[in-house]
Amino acid sequence: MTGQGALIRLPVRRAHLAALFALNVRPDQRDLVASNVKTLAEAAYEEGAQVWGLWLGEKPVGLMAMVDFRKATDLLPGDDPTAAYLWRLMIAADSQGQGLGRTALGMAIDTARDWGFDRLKLGVADLDHSNIGFYRRFGFQETGEVIDGDRMMTLALPPKA
Repeated sequence: MTGQGALIRLPVRRAHLAALFALNVRPDQRDLVASNVKTLAEAAYEEGAQVWGLWLGEKPVGLMAMVDFRKATDLLPGDDPTAAYLWRLMIAADSQGQGLGRTALGMAIDTARDWGFDRLKLGVADLDHSNIGFYRRFGFQETGEVIDGDRMMTLALPPKA
């Protein structure tokens, strides 16, 4: 990690929007995760969604969104109210390779536990160059489901240390 301090996660506020909108992944990753603009627009209509900006000090470095489907009144096929859902995890191109994705995933796991879940689910783009290996290294396993072009994965959460 850089000398700018530890990765922190803050609820998105109006003052953060321009900085978070300006973040992008590498060009070869653009088909792996939705833009921050799209995530923030969709979050307003996703019951149970929470979105956080990821920051190193004053520098925005990414965005994370999770959904608690127990709060949704209009479930869609694939929505699973028995698991927390890591909806989006984005680390900006110039901030990759510093362990920030691993740290953010640890935050998502802690959030899932705090919400009272014993599983965390996510979807990975069903593409040859996907980041499925990243999630496998954390212990996520494929469920066999493909929803909206994403291969679904799940992780049984170990008890909090």
